[in-house]
Amino acid sequence: MKNRLVIVTLFIGMIAVISSCNRPSADEFFQRTVLNTNILHDFAQESFTRTLTSTIVKSENLPADPKQNNQAQQIVEAKIAYVEQTIGRIKDMTPPDEDAGAIKGKSIDLFYYVLPVYKKEYMDMAKRCDNNEDVETIEQLALAIEEDYAEGFDNLYLEVLELGKAYAEKHNLNVKFGN
Repeated sequence: MKNRLVIVTLFIGMIAVISSCNRPSADEFFQRTVLNTNILHDFAQESFTRTLTSTIVKSENLPADPKQNNQAQQIVEAKIAYVEQTIGRIKDMTPPDEDAGAIKGKSIDLFYYVLPVYKKEYMDMAKRCDNNEDVETIEQLALAIEEDYAEGFDNLYLEVLELGKAYAEKHNLNVKFGN
């Protein structure tokens, strides 16, 4: 009987240790769920369109570099990979306290909001850039993305930031938020 009690106690203790290993500090949690959203700052913005269309510019005096045939697609693929990786990392985290659960949920919502747009609309736009299609047509696609997704993105992004500000203040995290 004593042996069973010892084994059960050790088993429960081991489970507690394992489950707490995935519990980040307040600062680590904040960095992963709130600060990581900075990668999305140019979503549904003219600046991301400029980044993609800047790959169209080719020098007439230099031979075409085969590595440059898909520069815009590589930019979008990098965003997609980062967003997917971040979603996985956030999902795997155990919130360190009660306030963190809401931030985790909103942050995941935000990343899931942008992911299909990067995969479909932005990838389509990138392919057009890599094929040296008309910049005006590409800019019209960008405008459609802004019209369809900017407001929803802004709302989710601001929710994450507001929750993040309150969380940072509560946990005395040294964070400065821009306007």
